[in-house]
Amino acid sequence: MTRCFLIPAAVAGALALLAGCATRTECGDARATARQAAQDRQPPGQWIGGVDAACTDEARQAWASALAEDCVPLHGFHAGLDGEQAAAACTGAAYQSALSLGRMLAEMRAEAAKIKRRLQEESLPADVRRDLQRRQVVIGRDLPQLEALARMDGYLPPAEVPGAER
Repeated sequence: MTRCFLIPAAVAGALALLAGCATRTECGDARATARQAAQDRQPPGQWIGGVDAACTDEARQAWASALAEDCVPLHGFHAGLDGEQAAAACTGAAYQSALSLGRMLAEMRAEAAKIKRRLQEESLPADVRRDLQRRQVVIGRDLPQLEALARMDGYLPPAEVPGAER
């Protein structure tokens, strides 16, 4: 009687193992695309759209790993943007500068989102609302400048200009 239970369990285990292998090989093209993008120093926004949606996490990890090995500033920027730690071996000034830029951009985006949420509170005192609105104006001025700097350095893809013909 136990043999009847072991055979289906073994078959189910083998199928699960095969399914895991199939998933890995399906993302092989995505990993290859990511490695090529890393070699070409392309930010994710330029290539991630061409990757199968089920493989984007794996592709992004492959891209980051390929860049981290060389301590490329592009990796530092995206590590900072994603709130990750700097690679221990990456102590160069260009890498650290890019890491700082990514962190500043991430912090400013998070602050803008927090202010937007706070300003939706009806019970917010007038003086607090005024201070938040002032900070929102400053962020509205500075954030596009930081993003432009990141684009000029090649860390972000070019901006989409509304109404621009290509």
